[in-house]
Amino acid sequence: MNKIIIKIPKTMKTGRTFILTLLLLIICSLHATAQTDYFYYYGSQKIPLYLNEDKVVVSVSKTCNEIIERIHANVQVLVTINDSNGMDIIVISRSDYENLTTMDFWEEDSKSVILTSCFFLKASKKAPVYESPYLNVCLKKEEDENLLNTYAEQYKLRIAEHMTLMPLWYILSVTPESEKSPLQCANELHESGDFASAVPDLVEQRAPDDQTIVRGVTNATSDKTSRLFDLQGRPVKDAPTHGIYVKDGRKVIR
Repeated sequence: MNKIIIKIPKTMKTGRTFILTLLLLIICSLHATAQTDYFYYYGSQKIPLYLNEDKVVVSVSKTCNEIIERIHANVQVLVTINDSNGMDIIVISRSDYENLTTMDFWEEDSKSVILTSCFFLKASKKAPVYESPYLNVCLKKEEDENLLNTYAEQYKLRIAEHMTLMPLWYILSVTPESEKSPLQCANELHESGDFASAVPDLVEQRAPDDQTIVRGVTNATSDKTSRLFDLQGRPVKDAPTHGIYVKDGRKVIR
């Protein structure tokens, strides 16, 4: 029996190669996009975040002493985050967290625990940051306090602190009843246009062996931490006048 040989013209081969290459580029593009699904607003900038799936942040009110003791007895604490607003905040491995969920006490204890994520500021997995339970919100005017209370009720947030020296600034915290993360809440409050600023409280670990760090809003331009920024995230180019600025991710008064 004679064999039938079908020859594919070179133009068709080239076309097929082009299609396969195009599909590969699309897949790579989708993968890259998936890596930047997380972000936050800093002034007028949209800053990408890269999820660290190997770690989680566990926060418990300092009033829940027994819960804190049980957690500490069953996990290895990787990082402790000092907090002045009444929370015990620790970073643990994802595997330790999964082990916690299998323990008898967890079903009840989890009702008082707040879980948040860990991220990297760079795709290279450098500059780790931890999502604390807090977000920082700046009102447009003092009369907007009632508006803030409305959003806090809607998102089941707790107003943790009103900054006395900065009357427009408030620190809010998610609660175990909150349905969204601090990152999501901050982004949605920012996108509402009702506030001058809304940023998640991202705690930066600058040294790999730094096991105890202090809360503070991460400066989106951390490679320029010696510079001053205004409260909208814009660099202060001239000599600063008297006012409130951001330096090293913290608010300073001049």
